[in-house]
Amino acid sequence: MNRLILVFFVALCACGGSKPNERLADQPVIRTVKPDYAKGFSIDVLADSTRRIVLMNLEAPGETLQVIHWKPRPLTTIGCLSTTHIPFLLALEKLDLLKGAGFADRLRDSVVTAKVNSGEIQNLTAGNELDPEVVFAVNPEILFVYPFGGAGYEKFLQRGIGCVQVSEYLERHPLGRAEWIKVFGALLQCEQKADSIFHSIETEYMRIRDNNKGLSTGKTMFLASMDGDRWAVSPANSFIAQLIEDAGATYHFRDSTSTGNVVLSFESFFMDAGKADFWGKIIYTEAEPSLEVFTESDSRLLSLAPVLNRHLFYCNALRDDYHGQALLEPHVLLNDLVGIVSEQPDSTFNYRYFRPWKSYNPNLAE
Repeated sequence: MNRLILVFFVALCACGGSKPNERLADQPVIRTVKPDYAKGFSIDVLADSTRRIVLMNLEAPGETLQVIHWKPRPLTTIGCLSTTHIPFLLALEKLDLLKGAGFADRLRDSVVTAKVNSGEIQNLTAGNELDPEVVFAVNPEILFVYPFGGAGYEKFLQRGIGCVQVSEYLERHPLGRAEWIKVFGALLQCEQKADSIFHSIETEYMRIRDNNKGLSTGKTMFLASMDGDRWAVSPANSFIAQLIEDAGATYHFRDSTSTGNVVLSFESFFMDAGKADFWGKIIYTEAEPSLEVFTESDSRLLSLAPVLNRHLFYCNALRDDYHGQALLEPHVLLNDLVGIVSEQPDSTFNYRYFRPWKSYNPNLAE
């Protein structure tokens, strides 16, 4: 994949014949923001109050993806390519700056969708591609993008649009994903607010985790979905595996590591999945969940232990904002999994994203 290290600088103070990057390089670092969970960024506060934000390539450890030299200033217009960027703006109360959003038809927040429908927020994508003409029409001062695209972002930089390559979705810890709010805070002049929000998320996550620490259930869980004609499971170094371990269970495929999902043949999946206690799945359906949804209508899977015992759980991403707001609610995801592994009935437990399948099929649960 083509990679490009992008350096941009918004100059409010560059003057005379000095070059901005040379001037910034001479500035001593007075404080460094080292994330506690995220691996994809660090932020240096320099002596003249500018920020040097270093974004790392999480698909190639040790490689720098982007360096941003930034002088904090009020912004009027920003754009976001990913739906996962929106929760950061909502939490920081900066949604009024957003004038363009990618995949706007997939947004779940009612306030955001109302702005899209009214034309206040433009859809920056056509199909699955970024539409340059719409981006130029919106003309955002900052455009938050994916950590790929390489030289494709140069045309925006040349027009004065700063592209920030956000890779929160590649973080392996649930709190690491949420911690990217600090990058948004640094760029949007609300660092203290970002720190406070993240601290609250971390505190609640650790409270839930520690309440289950040492109370191992001895039960195993995993997530798997169909990928073509094979089954794909989340690897042991994924954020969902971390959530399951923190919920007090054991991730069933704990010996597998990968930068992406582990794809298995039917035979391998059938033999291994049958030994687990719980099977989870991310689904996208308007209909009520059913066994056909879980098994992809493959009757052979009806004999798996999680199916026979009704130990199935899932998140319906068409209804719940799993690819959006859940990013800043890892503590809620964790709480859901605690309820599932301890088999809390939905009548007394407030499930938000992940839900036990039998809560939708009470007559089949017994």
